[in-house]
Amino acid sequence: MSNLLARILTAIIAGAIAIAAIVYSTYGLMFFCAVVSLAGLWEFYQVSVAQKALRLAGMGLGALIWGGVLLAALNGEAVDTYWRVSLLAIPLFGMLTLFQPSEHQPVATMGSLVLGLVYCYLPLLLFFDLSTTAPEYDFRLPLGILMLTWILDIGAYFAGRFLGKNPLFKRISPKKTWEGAIGGGLFCLGLGLVFQFSTWGHSVPHINWIVIASIIAVFSQYGDLVESMIKRSVDLKDSGSILPGHGGMLDRFDGTYLSIPLIYLYLSFI
Repeated sequence: MSNLLARILTAIIAGAIAIAAIVYSTYGLMFFCAVVSLAGLWEFYQVSVAQKALRLAGMGLGALIWGGVLLAALNGEAVDTYWRVSLLAIPLFGMLTLFQPSEHQPVATMGSLVLGLVYCYLPLLLFFDLSTTAPEYDFRLPLGILMLTWILDIGAYFAGRFLGKNPLFKRISPKKTWEGAIGGGLFCLGLGLVFQFSTWGHSVPHINWIVIASIIAVFSQYGDLVESMIKRSVDLKDSGSILPGHGGMLDRFDGTYLSIPLIYLYLSFI
């Protein structure tokens, strides 16, 4: 099977599962966010933390966070558990690193453990939080953000493949081009316009989809480059192999790690 065919089939299957979960209910969205963040966290720890015990401790804390979020949601409470439970990371990771006899770079290890939660977890928690702050859950906000990210990736892939000539950031990702970046951005802005001036956009009041599309068009591509930088620092092509044709979970959702916090900030102001 060619890489392009595997990429398309994986996108169709994984996309259908993600859409079904998000449309189903707020708990479907929570399941989606928990799976993406846990899988991404494991991949991040695989390349940044050498000790298996520390990786498992980080994953355990990550699972504890989502458990707290689930309990808060079931009890009808504000989903702010992350901010409290995440404070455990500093003493817990410090103590566990202290008891690693072969540890030679404790600062780097502790930094990687905490960074994994901030880099892989925080965006998905914010994504879940911004989608559940309204009195009634509306799947169009989270799904719209994902669709804008997906169309950006699709547009950038094909524009880069057929028109790409000028490297975007050769030191980090030699295959990415300015033509691909601009093409993907135009596709993203085009879909943002459709959302803004359709019933889809009117269903979520006070939200300017063109602004959201602009944030994604720029910062999602920077997120891709940041993840490429991380992989290049450890000589990896893909962060994993869970998604055939796409690589790992980090490879698939790297753009959202930078764009979602900024979208959350924008929506908080309006």
